[in-house]
Amino acid sequence: MRHWFWILLIALGLQGQEARIQILGTTDLHGRVMAEDTFTLQPANQGWAKVATLIRRQKALNPDTILVDCGDTIQGEPINYVRNTLRRDLPEPSVAIMNALGYAAMAVGNHEYDFGLDLLREVEGQAKFPFLSANTLTAKGAPAFPAHALVTVGGVRVALVGFTTPRTAALADPRNTAGLTFRDIVAAAREWVPRLREKEKADVVVALVHSGLGKVDGREGDEDEALRLADQVPGLDAILTGHTHQAIQTEHKGIPILQAQAHGRALAVVDLNLRREKGRWRVVASQGRLIRPETDTPVDPEVLSLTAELRATTDRYLDTAATNLLVDLDSRWARMEDTPLMQLIHQVQRQATGAQLSAAASPGARLFIPKGPTSVRQFYALSPYENRVARIRITGAQLKAYLEHAARHYTYSWEPELYNRDVPIHDFDVMDGVAYALDLGKPAGSRVMNLSFQGKPVKPDQTFTLALTTYRLRGGGGYMEAIGFKGQPDLVTEASQRNLILAHVLARPALNPAVPNAWRTVPYLDRERVLNQAR
Repeated sequence: MRHWFWILLIALGLQGQEARIQILGTTDLHGRVMAEDTFTLQPANQGWAKVATLIRRQKALNPDTILVDCGDTIQGEPINYVRNTLRRDLPEPSVAIMNALGYAAMAVGNHEYDFGLDLLREVEGQAKFPFLSANTLTAKGAPAFPAHALVTVGGVRVALVGFTTPRTAALADPRNTAGLTFRDIVAAAREWVPRLREKEKADVVVALVHSGLGKVDGREGDEDEALRLADQVPGLDAILTGHTHQAIQTEHKGIPILQAQAHGRALAVVDLNLRREKGRWRVVASQGRLIRPETDTPVDPEVLSLTAELRATTDRYLDTAATNLLVDLDSRWARMEDTPLMQLIHQVQRQATGAQLSAAASPGARLFIPKGPTSVRQFYALSPYENRVARIRITGAQLKAYLEHAARHYTYSWEPELYNRDVPIHDFDVMDGVAYALDLGKPAGSRVMNLSFQGKPVKPDQTFTLALTTYRLRGGGGYMEAIGFKGQPDLVTEASQRNLILAHVLARPALNPAVPNAWRTVPYLDRERVLNQAR
């Protein structure tokens, strides 16, 4: 009998020296609430309504759970625009949901700045959890946000340290980040991680990084730095990332690196097994995985209740009658030839800026607005972000370089895979105001053919005014670097590209964008092939 007593005592002692905690992570929700596409209203396995159900299930499996987010939370959907510009009296929807679910912290994303720093501060005040960014500083060098949060679960002291992509100053509207600087993530982490271990006595350190995977041998100040962070900063037990919208499940030097797919299409789960040694907890095993909502995943009733009034207000706005379209607006062919959809965007940009030329990317591969009566909802989908439109001056040589940079989107026309996946569709621009062709039988860098302006060949030293989004102007897609543009714009519109489009559309009882057929690919691409490979 005494023998079994000692075995039980030892077993209980060992159990007290072990712990298992769970970190759950979301990122880049961009205001997605419902399990449907906001613009087509088709069902989709995404959004807070479904991911909240996954969160509650996982928390029920392990009460020693910490819930975190990696940013780009308060901007993106029409519900964000309506709340942040028209209904400031209502709670920010994602923050209200996160409060209810019991989030411990959120890393600040670059799109948190899209409606201005004052609004960001207002929303931060609504949160029952801290907004973290250890690498964001004020003009005086003081922290702009808390660097870290300490949470104790299962007796384990966990430090959550947040970081924001260093490219935020370039990606955001300069007016909204004035007076702020964004340090290199790795440089900031080298200071903070040892401090959290030694001064704050953290048993576990988890990085919340609004920055993508990047490269191990990346450079200081890169937009995406998670791999370099894992490689160069000792003392981290897990890294949760965001920003690139991808689903990531990997590890480096034994550190799990997870990114939940954007819009609530996945939930990141990190399990950490710990053992208590010499009075401190130590991670002895870790595992990361992604779980996804399914068609039969029920929606969370509290999410629906918390957002009901704002969703109803947003739907009334989106269902406002717009215009009578006399032609279909179809994005499927916008990468291979001139289309009415792209002409609408070009016309708006050129009229708003007075520019001779306009550059714009297709708003996706499968957007379709049929001719007939339309609503604001359909046109909102053309430009869901808060980018404005700028006018710059370029030379003929820069114009050609711009188009060559765009043409990298394609492989060779005879290759089985038509598109270069390193250049996504939102980084492929087409140009209006000039005529040209892209020869996909030639290597990247020498594909632009027959480039002409008003019927005459473009000369390298010829000058033009070009309308483009502020996303491009600030470096999005690498176009400004590719053409060597380092100047300032002649002007930037006060209104966003989207609101310019809506103003144009709502002012016309009927709309029929004329197509000059000024550009195309060579050879003509098979439409079925283009459609089958569209993403």
